[in-house]
Amino acid sequence: MIDIHSHLLPGVDDGVQTEDESRELLQEYADAGFSHIVCTPHLHDPYVETKIPKIRGAYQWFSAEAEKFGITTFLGSELYMSPDPGKSIPFLGRFQLIETNTKTEPMYLLDEVFKLQMQGLTIIMAHIERFEWFSLDSQISNRLKEMGVLFQVNIGMVSSGKVQKYMEKDWVDFISSDNHGKRRSSIDFALWKQYEAINKRSMSLLGL
Repeated sequence: MIDIHSHLLPGVDDGVQTEDESRELLQEYADAGFSHIVCTPHLHDPYVETKIPKIRGAYQWFSAEAEKFGITTFLGSELYMSPDPGKSIPFLGRFQLIETNTKTEPMYLLDEVFKLQMQGLTIIMAHIERFEWFSLDSQISNRLKEMGVLFQVNIGMVSSGKVQKYMEKDWVDFISSDNHGKRRSSIDFALWKQYEAINKRSMSLLGL
């Protein structure tokens, strides 16, 4: 099992703040049977302060700790899309997680996604269930799918039934946690395990 969307690096963004909490969460992931975690700190999000100079050092520590639990980690980022969004950190060298304004359909999104794709990146749209403008009928949503953008949903929304319509249409490529630590997240690992087919497809898409 893999979690491709998490905020587990201590003291970097609005996620986990201490090394002790990172260790506690690593134990939970290990107990749940996870083999891989992708760390995706926020980048260029106008609503989140990210200590960008701390990312590499925090990841180096986290990766070494994760090895003690038998978990392989990758460093990525959750890139907030805007016109000319800035540099990102793709994981495995070619996968870029993105998010954008939740309420208003961003007119620049298709152009910026295409620019990233021209850099050889595969784009993953984070927590599609959060975006009020995103739907099965939306032109921009369908165009993103036609362009080969992959879609991720949060496990916290699976139990609510909010993402079922996307699952039924085979629009869900990844189930992830968007784990921001114990003060903000409660992850149902048992429910996650029920979606073995999606987990297997996720690993296959990433070449793992």
